[in-house]
Amino acid sequence: MTVHLNNLEFYAYHGVPDAEQEVGHRYRISANLHLADCPAMESDSIEDTLDYAKAAAVIQAAVTGRQLRTIERLAGLLADELLDAFPMLGQVDLRVEKIAPPMPFLLESVGVSLTRRRDHRK
Repeated sequence: MTVHLNNLEFYAYHGVPDAEQEVGHRYRISANLHLADCPAMESDSIEDTLDYAKAAAVIQAAVTGRQLRTIERLAGLLADELLDAFPMLGQVDLRVEKIAPPMPFLLESVGVSLTRRRDHRK
């Protein structure tokens, strides 16, 4: 079973130049959270599955609770925090985007994708 959280948006203060960390940007996060097992398919109980609101709160705290230089580091920390928060997750697929990055041309977003499995963590 895979839980999808699509296009969560937050304002945060990441970036290589100090000025970017002062001004901030919008970030868009999408996560596919792969459950190793999902007893809720039978029990219909929230305790037997991943709580979407709690997962979104973990993502929000990871994105807005610190300042980082790269979105690569942000993606790695976010994957680790989701795996730590939810023992039923076997794998996390993330897409992290900086919306309208400061560049000398128009660009909708830049981003990275990351897949991290519980059994392959560093």
